[in-house]
Amino acid sequence: MFDYRWRYFDFYMFATTLILMGFGVIAVWSAAGASAPTLLNPGVKQAMFGAIGVVLMLVIANTDYRFIGALAWPAYFGSLLVLMAVKVLGVEIAGSRRWFDFGFATIQPSEFGKITTAVTLAWFISSRGERMKEFGNFVVSMLIVAVPAGLVFLEPDLGSTMVYLSTWLGMMIVARTRIIYLVGLFLAAIPTVYIAWSRVFEDYQRERFDSFLNPEKHMTGEAFNLIQSRIAVGSSGVFGHGIRGGSQSTEDFLKVKTTDFIFSHVSSMFGFVGMVALLILFGVLLWRFVRVIEVSKDSFGQCLAAAVFMMVFFQTFVNIGMNIGILPVTGITLPFISQGLSSVWMLLIAEGLLQSILMRHRKLAFQPD
Repeated sequence: MFDYRWRYFDFYMFATTLILMGFGVIAVWSAAGASAPTLLNPGVKQAMFGAIGVVLMLVIANTDYRFIGALAWPAYFGSLLVLMAVKVLGVEIAGSRRWFDFGFATIQPSEFGKITTAVTLAWFISSRGERMKEFGNFVVSMLIVAVPAGLVFLEPDLGSTMVYLSTWLGMMIVARTRIIYLVGLFLAAIPTVYIAWSRVFEDYQRERFDSFLNPEKHMTGEAFNLIQSRIAVGSSGVFGHGIRGGSQSTEDFLKVKTTDFIFSHVSSMFGFVGMVALLILFGVLLWRFVRVIEVSKDSFGQCLAAAVFMMVFFQTFVNIGMNIGILPVTGITLPFISQGLSSVWMLLIAEGLLQSILMRHRKLAFQPD
């Protein structure tokens, strides 16, 4: 028998996600080389793993999100153990040890850690209610995020660390914590950032930032990708260069174009029209996420929706920003577009949680604004 809750499933959100994933499959297939063997082309794998992710999303949507929230703490501590294990048992790629290699695919635990941390923090905030205005609970909320974020930073993965922190900020805003706490944290962050810059950050991380400010000094080093990305975007024209992309892609000047610089490759394929279409799709998706925050009648659902919104918004903003040269290169991928099993599955699981919230707050789900 048909479950009446499915009538409140957000098909706008779902359709937008499928279109974005289709965009991603085409872009990854093209960036990886359309001449690669069909079954080995990352674009084909992206489509296969994406289809499995959609099934996961539907399963999560059919599950009461509050039941998942009740499992938050065991999942959180389990994710911490996995994040510690990857430093010992994981494979090293490009100087970072962030992945488990299972042969058919590599899994990045920090991606799934994003959602387990968000669920745990949302559960903690909802359990405290008005007591979240107390300084002690504010500190605990920071620790919930700081521990996994610190483990991710040590991999090292500055980009994902920033996603964890931005997600925490979004949830604190929805939780209506005292502004004075956030102001104090901001002031304390100034000397902390200075100390981290001088004593904690790796040389390549400092060089990346310097290459953003002074690209001419690093034209053959850290700034090479940034310069090629700007050329790819600037030379794409109105309709782009076609399915293979422009010379930066076909001549392999644009590196990591299936992940960090996928937006530049999409631009070289579809031009200004493609970029605008992509931005509109992300705008629609984020709008539907905001609707979940409005619809949810409990603090847990609101905070969870705010976390997913902030996660997707921040990654989209930073990735596109670094592709067009207005932000430093930080290694953050573009949601649903960049190659990556872990990222796509994490995002689809997160979206499944939002669909679950909508389906259980059905009376308000589609009321007009």
